[in-house]
Amino acid sequence: MAFSVNTNTSAMAALRTLSQTQNALNSVQRQIETGLKVAEAKDDPSTFTIAQGMRGDVGSLKAIQEGLSFGQATVNMANAGALQISEVIIDLNKKVTQAFNEGLDISILQEEANALVDQINSVVNTTIFNGVNLIDGSGTDLEVLSALGGVTQTVPAQDATVATLGLTGFDLSANASILTIDDNYAIAENDVYTLTLTDENGTVTAIHHFEMTSDAAPLTTPPDEAATPPEYVYAVTVDPANQSVQEMTGIMAQTMREEGFAVTLGETGTVTIAHGQNVAVTASNGGNDLTTTPAPPNAIINAIDNTGNDPLAVLENAEMLVGQIMTTLGTAANRLDSQAEFTQLLVDKLEEGLGILVDANLAEASAELQALQTKEQLGVQSLSIANARPQSILSLFQ
Repeated sequence: MAFSVNTNTSAMAALRTLSQTQNALNSVQRQIETGLKVAEAKDDPSTFTIAQGMRGDVGSLKAIQEGLSFGQATVNMANAGALQISEVIIDLNKKVTQAFNEGLDISILQEEANALVDQINSVVNTTIFNGVNLIDGSGTDLEVLSALGGVTQTVPAQDATVATLGLTGFDLSANASILTIDDNYAIAENDVYTLTLTDENGTVTAIHHFEMTSDAAPLTTPPDEAATPPEYVYAVTVDPANQSVQEMTGIMAQTMREEGFAVTLGETGTVTIAHGQNVAVTASNGGNDLTTTPAPPNAIINAIDNTGNDPLAVLENAEMLVGQIMTTLGTAANRLDSQAEFTQLLVDKLEEGLGILVDANLAEASAELQALQTKEQLGVQSLSIANARPQSILSLFQ
C-alpha cells in the first residue's frame, strides 16, 4: 500500500459514509418534524402526486359538506315554519268549533281568527335562512351541492301562503257550495267550473276557472290575474275516452284542492266545495250553462246549493296541504342528512388512505434516528482516525 499525503483514500471513504449517514439523519429528522414520510416530490414523486390528488378531493368534499350544511339549515328552517303554520291551523280549528256554540259573540271569534291568519302570513314571510325562503311560493327550488362533479340535490320550493291554503279572508261563517254531477254525463273538452269568491260584504275578491282538457290546445278561458278582481285559470287534464265521470271528477277535485279549495266527494255525485271566503259555483261550456244543457235530469249539474257552510273542511284541506309540505321537506331533510353522513365517510376514508401513503411511522423513525446518531458518531471517529494516518509518514523522515 502506497503512503501519500496528497490522497487519503481512507478519509475519503469515511467522509462519504459520514455524508450518507447525515443525509439519512436529516431525512428522518424531517419525518419527525412534519410527521410525513413523503413531504415533497423528491421524497417519492409518484406517491406525492397521488397524495396531492387525494388532498384535492378531500378539499372538494369539505366544500360539499359546507354546502350540505347550508342546505340542511335552510330545509330545517322551512320545516320549522311549516310546523308552526300547522299549529296555527289547529288553533283556527278551535275558533271554528267555538263558533258553533250558541251565545258566543262570533265577531270576537272572527277577530281572533283574523289574527291567526295574519300570524300565518308572518311565519311565511320570516321563514328565511341566508336569503332563501322555501315556503313563500316563490317557486325557486333549492339546489344543494351534494357530490363531486357538481352533482346537486333539488329541494322543491313549497307554497304555504294563505292564498294557497285557502285561508285568504277566512270567514267563520263563509258559504260553501254543493253541486251534484250526473253519473251519466260525459264530461266534454272545455267544460269549465267557475268558483267565485266573495268576502263578508259580498264583494268579489277572486274568480277561479277550472277547465277540463284532454289536448294540448290553449285554454279557452284566458287568465287575467291583473284584473280587478283577478281571474285565474287552471287546466284539469282528463281522458274522457278512458275515464269515468267519477274519475274525472276526482282529478278536478284534486286540482281544486291544490289551489286551496276544500273539496269533498259524496257517494251520490255530490261535490262540496268550501273556501275561507264565500264560494259560489257555476259550470259552463262556451255559452251553455251546464245546469240546463243537456236538459235536466241529464244535465251535468242537477243541483247547486251555494248556501252551505263548512269552515272545518277548509281547515282540514289547509292542514292536508301543510302536511304535504312537511312531508316533502322532511324527506328532503332526510336525504341531505344521509348525504352529509356519506360525505363525511368519504372524507374519513380519503384521509385514512392519504395517511397510509404519506404519514411517517414515528416509532420506526425514532429507532432509526437513534441508530443513525450512533452511526454518525462512529463515522466522525472513523474520519478522525483516517485523517490521522498521514501523520505516520513523518516517522519515516526521523
